Amino acid sequence: MTPDRDATIPAQRRFYGRRKGRPLRKGQQSLIDGLLTRLAIDLPASGKLDPSALFPQAQELWLEIGFGGGEHLAQQARANPQAGIIGCEVFLNGIATLLTQVEMQDLANVRVYPEDARDLLDALPERSLDRVFLLFPDPWPKRRHAARRFIQTERLDQLARLMKP
Repeated sequence: MTPDRDATIPAQRRFYGRRKGRPLRKGQQSLIDGLLTRLAIDLPASGKLDPSALFPQAQELWLEIGFGGGEHLAQQARANPQAGIIGCEVFLNGIATLLTQVEMQDLANVRVYPEDARDLLDALPERSLDRVFLLFPDPWPKRRHAARRFIQTERLDQLARLMKP
């Protein structure tokens, strides 16, 4: 986010993590330009996202928030082909690493939301998720960083509404 945009967003909706690290290698950049355009989720302008449109054959819908390099997500996708798995990550280098694994392992049950996971959560219909993975959350240990943390009562309530019983 640019500093100008940050000023117009309420503090509880600002994103504080890194979006890019080292320059991508040529192969990684080609995956971002090609494969990501096919796997990226576009949120509807209004209404809710239709998960069955993303994964017509899937029996379950799983979500991983902040997948890092995607090792866990790729392993879960390989071990559970019946599940459609959405990965949310804003760190471009991590997305490129996941896309490498998706291509090498030919994983057809993975989609990526390369933006703030909170926006995706707002767009998902209630009781649509079978599992949610959130590994290593919240690197914000100081009290003054409380507004930056993903895990908050409001977010947990939202995840509870999105998950099936």
